Amino acid sequence: MQCQCASAVAAEMADWLKMGGGNSGCCGNKAHTFGFHCPAFKVGVQDYSRRHEKAKPHNMTWACAGDFSHRNKPELRARHARLLARLMRGELPMICEFIGTPWKGKPTYYWARWLGVSTLQVYTGAGHDHWSHVSWWRSRAHQRGHLWTPKALPFDPSPEQPDQPVNPIPTPVRPAPAPAFVPVAFPRYPGRLLRFQPDRPDPDVKLWQKRMRVRGWRLAADGFFGPRTRTVVREFQREKRLGVDGVIGPLTWRAAWLIKIT
Repeated sequence: MQCQCASAVAAEMADWLKMGGGNSGCCGNKAHTFGFHCPAFKVGVQDYSRRHEKAKPHNMTWACAGDFSHRNKPELRARHARLLARLMRGELPMICEFIGTPWKGKPTYYWARWLGVSTLQVYTGAGHDHWSHVSWWRSRAHQRGHLWTPKALPFDPSPEQPDQPVNPIPTPVRPAPAPAFVPVAFPRYPGRLLRFQPDRPDPDVKLWQKRMRVRGWRLAADGFFGPRTRTVVREFQREKRLGVDGVIGPLTWRAAWLIKIT
């Protein structure tokens, strides 16, 4: 099997190219070994692009992300800002992730539906300065969002020409106001090491578990530091290159709120 660009992504990219934008890619290269740029058959169910969604992929060979380049053109960059604003209002339910720099002079931002539609974080990875990464849910990658164009041309029949469509007057695209970035707030570290303790619940453990569930990890938020929580702690520490000891210390506590989701 070979990777194919999802039908909705390809259609939106075609619209974008007609507007003068650029195509920075859909199917990933050798540097993309995980995430939405890979087809489902190449990544496991624990890959972040799949573990946040219970539904099955619409097509196992589809890559479900597009990199839409605005080429630093103000009118195209403004459309990316408007798209992000729509996502943060909860619109376009087929879209689940956005990474881009839609405001000149502002940071690159990361948005993901599983973090909450109104949550916007500064992206700590590389790139995405002149293009925006837009991901579809794998189960909805056949659904058009009409990200850049209206769904249909409006009709304005007149008595002289009752059946003739009238070309719409284009609406000026104005940059959406850039949000003032507020660092993700995180609760104060409890001041003690949280260790394996499967027989007694701990409210601080429960708080950390809740945060990890928001990040996409599968574990119960019951306050019990049992075998599953210890496994998640170790896997999280290994993924973030922290000391792997299975104990929630100050670094592991802060990382759950401050280090980007991968």
